[in-house]
Amino acid sequence: MSIILLISINGQKHFIISGNLSGFETNALAKITKNNITLDSCIIKDGQFLLKGTLENVPTSVVLFIKNGDNYKYSELFIGNESITINADIDDFKWNVRTKGSKYDDLRFDYFQLIKNLSKERENIENEIFTLRDHGKWNDSLQSAYWNRKEPFGKIILVDRDIEEINKKFIADNINNYYGLYLLDANKVVLPKKFVSQTYNKIKPELKKSVSGKSLYSFIYNPDLNIGERFLDFVAYNKSGKKVRFSKYFNSKFVLLDFSTPYCGFCLESVPILNKLKKDNPKKLEIVTFYVDENPKGFEKLDKKHTPGWETIWDKKGRLGETYSKYKIDGTPILYLFSPDGKLIEKFDGFDEDLGALIEKKL
Repeated sequence: MSIILLISINGQKHFIISGNLSGFETNALAKITKNNITLDSCIIKDGQFLLKGTLENVPTSVVLFIKNGDNYKYSELFIGNESITINADIDDFKWNVRTKGSKYDDLRFDYFQLIKNLSKERENIENEIFTLRDHGKWNDSLQSAYWNRKEPFGKIILVDRDIEEINKKFIADNINNYYGLYLLDANKVVLPKKFVSQTYNKIKPELKKSVSGKSLYSFIYNPDLNIGERFLDFVAYNKSGKKVRFSKYFNSKFVLLDFSTPYCGFCLESVPILNKLKKDNPKKLEIVTFYVDENPKGFEKLDKKHTPGWETIWDKKGRLGETYSKYKIDGTPILYLFSPDGKLIEKFDGFDEDLGALIEKKL
């Protein structure tokens, strides 16, 4: 694999992460990942570790994973192509891992301190829900008690509202810092649209030119796509590396636009369903899978999961790309079914075992 060397904001071409990690088993595995793709890995020896690589579109969010026996510990980091050190104990993961030498990660650490207690509370509530479901005690009353979005609010919703208020204040206070901008982009789908738009208008011109700034622009200035409205066109690359317009796939057929990645379990579950759907409707339906990450290996892997001749495309920008934002994607799989004249018939949000039948019914 060829490595594209990008000069980061501070001039360094690679990231180097090293330091001491205590409390882990002998020969624990450390790895750094971005969008579930491993960038580098090493065995921790006498607590020491060293990870190297190159990041695109810096600064960016990565995850430090430690495989400790059969268990994993992890923490998000927000870094550029820079040299940083981490000296942490196993109990510091995931909320209290701190870096030294990073131009960007201190603000991420400050943010984690603000949300960690509420995040832990939410996790405990989720565990309560899983336990109730496992014991067959889940019912409509409990659904309301945990998830009701109107007064009286459910337990999960109350915590989410508190987290949202922290997010809004933190983002507003730090919108002209790269991490504040990243948080606004990462949460743009769940935050109030008015807040996203008003906060975007406060971003400095130079930051609006960043990948996150362009992603936010695409999100704000492209309206929500409603049933009966025409598709939003975009340019992407096919597996031959040629630029294609999405509009070219409309040729007297229904078009199913599938936002997917091989690093999503539900996406992989949908693959055989979509393969059968295409096989059963060769003259009626065109399926176009849009890869939502930015690693070429993932693009190749996703294409190989499908039958030969499958239409797989990507814009090489991943989740910060304009297409991802334009279609208001906040997870995978998400599928849009368009009529032959390009109007939206249905949006399928997430995986459903009856996905094939639901799409067949709409054709």
